[in-house]
Amino acid sequence: MRKYFYVCLVVLGISCLGCKSHSKVTASFSDLNGEWNIIEMNGKVLNPVETKQVIGIETSSKRLYGNAGCNRIMGEVEYESSHKHIIKFPHIGTTRMACPDMSGENELLETLPKVVRFEAVGKEKPITEIALYSLNNTKLMVLQRK
Repeated sequence: MRKYFYVCLVVLGISCLGCKSHSKVTASFSDLNGEWNIIEMNGKVLNPVETKQVIGIETSSKRLYGNAGCNRIMGEVEYESSHKHIIKFPHIGTTRMACPDMSGENELLETLPKVVRFEAVGKEKPITEIALYSLNNTKLMVLQRK
């Protein structure tokens, strides 16, 4: 009986080690640095070639830049190292060109201020996709490194 107990402990230990290798990669604020295509927004898969929506984040200066689809966007990134994975885009501005279809751009500009948290998508580094979430833990966007 004792022998069976030890065999079970060994099997359980090995299976736990295997589970740990499948855990998610943790993204840091510095991993956000660079340009990102928006490949999903509010549950809809997007084609970056068609939407032309790009977000750039300069982590050193905490600045946001990019293209909302027609107009350029710029703004601030709010992040404090004491609150890991919490991120906000409190002040966003755009150029004001009129375009034939502003629906995707308007959706992006309405969605960005709702972002409060980020998380890596995938299980290995380098991080190539980031998910952005709302206060109620709804996935708002998925960004893919350009």
